[in-house]
Amino acid sequence: MTIELEAVFENGVFKPKQPVALEEGTCVRLTLQTADVEDPLEGVIGIGDSGRTDGAENHDHYIYGTRKRR
Repeated sequence: MTIELEAVFENGVFKPKQPVALEEGTCVRLTLQTADVEDPLEGVIGIGDSGRTDGAENHDHYIYGTRKRR
């Protein structure tokens, strides 16, 4: 099961900002990312998932709007 939530780190303890539906004592694995740091590649993630097969040949068209090559 995966749950994504925001928390505050205070006095050595992570405090969730909203209720968490887990039983007391449940062991979890945490992956931390500070909320104020944005992924510099966020704008291009998934850009290749459009089903296009001519991305290498026409990358300038898809990125900059130039004319497609034939």
